[in-house]
Amino acid sequence: MGFDARELWLDVGRQWEASRRGLYLLREDARKPLATDARVWPSLFGEGLPEAERERLALRDANLPDWRGPNPPLWDDLERMRNSLTSLGAVREAPYALVAVSWHWDGKPEEGTWQGGPYREPTVPAMREEGWKLLGYDVADGGLISGLSNCGYTEAEAASLRAKWAGHLNEHHLLGDLERALEFREVSDRRVPEHAPFFVFGLWLIEEHR
Repeated sequence: MGFDARELWLDVGRQWEASRRGLYLLREDARKPLATDARVWPSLFGEGLPEAERERLALRDANLPDWRGPNPPLWDDLERMRNSLTSLGAVREAPYALVAVSWHWDGKPEEGTWQGGPYREPTVPAMREEGWKLLGYDVADGGLISGLSNCGYTEAEAASLRAKWAGHLNEHHLLGDLERALEFREVSDRRVPEHAPFFVFGLWLIEEHR
């Protein structure tokens, strides 16, 4: 699907206070929620970052390309993304992770039955490389809005879903088993029809910079 550089410096307690955890998380004690969704795990290129951080890092002045790839905010070329990091100035001083996102499609929904993303277009590199670490599976819509951690749960939904799913979520609020992720996709389609169809995406750590 593509690549991104995601922050590792924001204060988790401040970003994920109790009220936000109660509304959006099934495992409320998740150490640091991660997701394909930049609103959950902000990108160094600006998406999801608090405005104060965007200003501090002078992202308005960053020399970034207008086109990164067909599945924004992801980049379709890892090396091109790496090269663009050099234009970010002060942000290079902050700890961050390079990540890849893979799409695990089992034929559902049927191709051609949804509009918009995700788009199955070539990436560079085209395949996962040995040594990339699986952080977990996210369930998100075609625009990468996470059904796991960015589609609020009602009190009734939270009670029943936590009982079944909290134990399957890791410390980053991601699913560790592909079959479970495919099952939660069906749950999300029923629960949040305005964002359906949902898809299963793998989140892979390429490397950390600290």
